Amino acid sequence: MAPLLIFAILSFLSITRAEDRPHGLANQSPMAVSPDAYAFFHPNVLQPSTANPCVSSSCSTMPLAATVKSTPAQQSAPTGSRRLGAGGIAGISLSLLFVCLVGMGVYHVMIKRRANLQKAANPEQHANV
Repeated sequence: MAPLLIFAILSFLSITRAEDRPHGLANQSPMAVSPDAYAFFHPNVLQPSTANPCVSSSCSTMPLAATVKSTPAQQSAPTGSRRLGAGGIAGISLSLLFVCLVGMGVYHVMIKRRANLQKAANPEQHANV
């Protein structure tokens, strides 16, 4: 009951605070956009150049964003690298989840044992029920 009451109070406060000011995209103040950002989000505005960019022998038929040139130093991973990968992050997350579940299980067993011990200490009280 108490968590529901707290949730209702907090949601009511957030709703009443949101009505104090107009919100939405129409009420936002405009912000300046750099020419590079405008060109990025509006690529059709710029006319493509008619000059051939593939005059050298290292030109690829793929678009410029898909071509990658790397050096042999970039291709091999350093041996002393101690970076945390996706498996390490998943392991940490799953171990934290496991520890929480074990803690909840231990707490549940302790509460059940305490209740059973109290029942055993007062047998005449529970025999009449």
